[in-house]
Amino acid sequence: MPELPEVQTVAARLDSRLRGAVVESVRLFRRDIVKGSPRSLQRALLSKTLRRVRRHGKRIICEFSPDTELNFHLGMTGNILVVRRDVPLPDHTHLRVRFAGRLDELRFRDPRRFGGVWLGNGRSLPDGRFSSILGPDALEVRLPAFRRMLERRRQTKALLLDQQVIAGLGNIYCDESLFRARVHPLTPASRLDPAEVSRLLRCIRSVLKQAIAAGGSSLRDYRNVDGEPGWFQIRHRVYDREGEPCGRCGTVIERAVVASRSTWFCPHCQNEH
Repeated sequence: MPELPEVQTVAARLDSRLRGAVVESVRLFRRDIVKGSPRSLQRALLSKTLRRVRRHGKRIICEFSPDTELNFHLGMTGNILVVRRDVPLPDHTHLRVRFAGRLDELRFRDPRRFGGVWLGNGRSLPDGRFSSILGPDALEVRLPAFRRMLERRRQTKALLLDQQVIAGLGNIYCDESLFRARVHPLTPASRLDPAEVSRLLRCIRSVLKQAIAAGGSSLRDYRNVDGEPGWFQIRHRVYDREGEPCGRCGTVIERAVVASRSTWFCPHCQNEH
């Protein structure tokens, strides 16, 4: 599933490519990817100007004037592409938005349909899946608030995966951040001392920023709006590396299940306590 770095890459590219564009037409191929009324989606966007594209957690928010937001969640296999109108439409393309005076268009494609789109107005939450209130963004949360988050007894990784606690982290960047911070994923968050909490936040920020600079991680389906993959996967130190030696100490990397998710860690570098 695309996480914060991948979503940030997409949002930044969309903003640079489409800011100021005026919606000419909206064509919907699958009504069930819209969380709300499909008719409202088409009616709400027509002739609106795209003011900016931003991100919060794993959510992409396209702000149209006046007072209209188009929210995207990429789910497991979602992609947003900006391509020429005459490029053949691939399978599983569910939405296309054309803009006045432009030869390109926005397309939303999602083979497994775990993602979706919905409307908002910037003031109240829309109904439907993925519209729950998100916690502070993982790149913006400050240390005092982060310390308060980790005062709970839940396993540290399970807590970091909870988007209502902290938004943007998923399996990849939780594992990579915990490894760099030398924190075992099963350790109850409340047992981390102040130094460990501070180090963990620094590592989260560092990993996310490095991944953004690399365009994210492309393991299966993720591509940016130009169809290009990211390359941070070549810098993964533990994620999906079960049975391989730790690059820091040589101990074999192990796999566990945390919050129903596969979790990779070094049992020597990341001591459980």
